[in-house]
Amino acid sequence: MPTAAAAMPTAAEQASQQLTAEQRALAEARESGERVEVTRQRSEHTTVFANPDGMTFTLEESAVPVRVEAPGGGWQKPDPTLEKRSDGSIGPKAAAVEMSFANGGDGSDLVRISEGGRTLALDWEGELPTPDLNGPSALYSEVLPDVDLQVTATVEGFQHVLVVKTPKAAQLPEFRQLDFGLRAQGLDVRAGERGSLEAVDAEGKTVFRAPPAQMWDSSGEVAANEPLPTWALSCPVGSTQG
Repeated sequence: MPTAAAAMPTAAEQASQQLTAEQRALAEARESGERVEVTRQRSEHTTVFANPDGMTFTLEESAVPVRVEAPGGGWQKPDPTLEKRSDGSIGPKAAAVEMSFANGGDGSDLVRISEGGRTLALDWEGELPTPDLNGPSALYSEVLPDVDLQVTATVEGFQHVLVVKTPKAAQLPEFRQLDFGLRAQGLDVRAGERGSLEAVDAEGKTVFRAPPAQMWDSSGEVAANEPLPTWALSCPVGSTQG
């Protein structure tokens, strides 16, 4: 015999079911003497536990994601390790934002990062070789004479660094003013204090930000009148969402 279709739960019933889930976690915590996670309250940055007293909850919030959304639904452990994808691009295995790195070519879309349909794309003004991948880093060798470009993924963004390997390379005319192309979709890029950048949405909320570029001697202090060893120029970019 055909069975009757189940009626859709009302808003009150849905609220009751949510409350029941939390009550079940409280009951389990009271019975076990240990706190129990309320899994339906998970987010990238927060975890909620029912306490053993059977009456209260504890909210733990992290400054960085402790989990990220999985492609098929649910959650997975963050993993910025780079891998080559079926479309030929390169990206982290599990990040809080959509991100792809160039697999060589004309330098366009060196890095492309998106959050909620809003996108920033960073371009290198020149040809890129196929990168060598090492964990979260992609190394593009000899983008200029004796200069490598290294791009490193994080869970929420990326950092790019130019590694200048000889004193002669440090005198290249390209370093008098080093320009990267920057394109935005659904965002307005603004200059902040001391050379920082902010990408804000239509409501004025900061979605991505980049602190000022830096240059440093990676070997430490250098004695006077000695040639300068390796230098690097860095400009990190990361998401502030969460």
